[in-house]
Amino acid sequence: MNTQADPTAATRSISLATPYGEVVASEEVPASEFHAALRRIYARAVQCANGVVVLDGVMQSRNSFLEFVRHFNECADRSARLERA
Repeated sequence: MNTQADPTAATRSISLATPYGEVVASEEVPASEFHAALRRIYARAVQCANGVVVLDGVMQSRNSFLEFVRHFNECADRSARLERA
């Protein structure tokens, strides 16, 4: 019996909530869709001044999340440029 997890089947969860706990947006996506989900939640987080973002169960402030997305996008862009070269 094979009990190893399939890495391609892994999912990522992203949620955005108000400081009062009201969920504004929530998604659970396969790892391959993570970048697109980040963009969607990012667009909502920019509008939610004191929002709280939860990435895979780890709570982040809106500002730390926006910084994370900026770094993630830079890494994705750099990787795409290296693949084309």
